[in-house]
Amino acid sequence: MKIIHTGDVHLGSTMKNLPPEKAKLRQAELMDTFAQLAVYAKNNGVSAVIIAGDLFDENNLLRRYKQDVFAVIKDAAPVGFFYVSGNHDDEFDYEDELPPNLFLFSKSRGWQSYDFPENITLTGMDSKFMRAETLAALSLDKTRFNIVVLHGDIAGGKTSFETIPLTALQNKYVDYLALGHIHKPMAAAKPLDGRGIYRYCGCLEGRGFDECGQRGFFLLDIENGRLVREQFISIAKRTVVEAHADISDCGSYYDVEKTVAAVLGQIPTGSIVKLVLCGRCVAGLRKELSLLEMRFGQQFFHIRAEDETKTFIDYRAYEHDHTARGEFVREVGRREMSEELRAEILDVGLKALAGEEIDL
Repeated sequence: MKIIHTGDVHLGSTMKNLPPEKAKLRQAELMDTFAQLAVYAKNNGVSAVIIAGDLFDENNLLRRYKQDVFAVIKDAAPVGFFYVSGNHDDEFDYEDELPPNLFLFSKSRGWQSYDFPENITLTGMDSKFMRAETLAALSLDKTRFNIVVLHGDIAGGKTSFETIPLTALQNKYVDYLALGHIHKPMAAAKPLDGRGIYRYCGCLEGRGFDECGQRGFFLLDIENGRLVREQFISIAKRTVVEAHADISDCGSYYDVEKTVAAVLGQIPTGSIVKLVLCGRCVAGLRKELSLLEMRFGQQFFHIRAEDETKTFIDYRAYEHDHTARGEFVREVGRREMSEELRAEILDVGLKALAGEEIDL
């Protein structure tokens, strides 16, 4: 039996990190990626798609938008979609319009199970019902292959909304714990106890710069009560990338541009890129972040440049500088402090004297 483990799709995200027109296009791309997942499932013999929470980014999306999502699910029949709610979409409206192949876990207000003929049981609980007592009530048949689906953050402390202590699920005959809420996929599942494993699937598409790297879903193949194959599959339309360009050896803006071009040349076109300038630079080096964004903007879907460089100071160059800048550099040079702190002070001070923006 083939099963897809996905989650944190966040359909309807506002994409505040993008300009309005690109944000609107990106919203449409996320919807299309989810539709592609449904088509993949139908065309590749997948029996069930597990959605481990946060299919939608919020509850109050337009009714027409949700109906489009339900139509995608319905068209993928006979594939079943098994959904536990997350912290962003804790309930489904229009329950009379839900497709017959969408299965929820909200009716029991606790654990709810679905059995498959292949001796597999899928058990889950909506995140808003997770409490110490409801987690403790988990009861599974040890003769079956048990998949448990939850949305939350694993921890060893007190159980509350969005918090899942793994100890509460150990030695309960769990074979695969399918988790959502953390947007970075776990390439390798980790042991839950002597029998079971757990994994976060990550999000289906990267949206912001906190979701860099490859995103996708996991395809599980279960035969005769054993997980025999696991495969990570990416159908994301774009990758979010954080690229670091060390401009320590640059003496002019055009040197900076050449260094940046070499770094960005390794990134697939159409990506969403955060360009970070780093290293130690001579004071006054022109970096021109806006010009870099314009220069390389056509190469990518979107690029944002940030300056994290530190200023390199040659104190001898300021010995006869009688400006406020020279006096500031000499005064900082005379004080006893760590070189790291000295560099921080010089960096902020010189930027302030030059009228540049300071990021503290």
